[in-house]
Amino acid sequence: QYPYLLDCIIQNKNHNRIFTVKQRGRTPKRDPLYRTAVDYGCGKGGTMRWLEGLAPHLTVTGYDPGNPLYRDTLLTHYDLAYSCDVLEHIELEDIPETIHKMQSLAPVNIQIIDLTPAKKHLPDGRNAHITLLTKEQWIDIFSSEGFKHHIDTIQTYSEPDPNYGERTRLCVTTTSRTRERS
Repeated sequence: QYPYLLDCIIQNKNHNRIFTVKQRGRTPKRDPLYRTAVDYGCGKGGTMRWLEGLAPHLTVTGYDPGNPLYRDTLLTHYDLAYSCDVLEHIELEDIPETIHKMQSLAPVNIQIIDLTPAKKHLPDGRNAHITLLTKEQWIDIFSSEGFKHHIDTIQTYSEPDPNYGERTRLCVTTTSRTRERS
């Protein structure tokens, strides 16, 4: 589903930093960088179950205001916050607030944003991807609005999807939780 997200977690990628745990008289052992994560906009929870199955050191909490199972999740602090195919479903004017909320939950954030129109439409006739922007427009959002983010990785990839055909997604990793105020 999301090779970029899995690679970041499994490979303990965090912006060229190396983490080790020194044990008494032993060779340093690599310590998993991410032990806790929140799937922000988890839907039915499929991605978080998939990740936990492949990364047993990781505990994933799901949050989704549109799903009664996950809407009342008590959000705390995590090692990682991620959203997969979420931001494009949010009204443009609400995106800065959503990104700020995610940044307040974890020092490392990963957003995977679908750049391709959805097959589904809303009752009012709009495409379900109501904020369908280009790669450059999304980068502008992360670079503007008073955000102080360092965008470490920007990657677009196209992959076949058995339900929707080829999808193009933008993968963005941000590391700063601070916000500049004007």
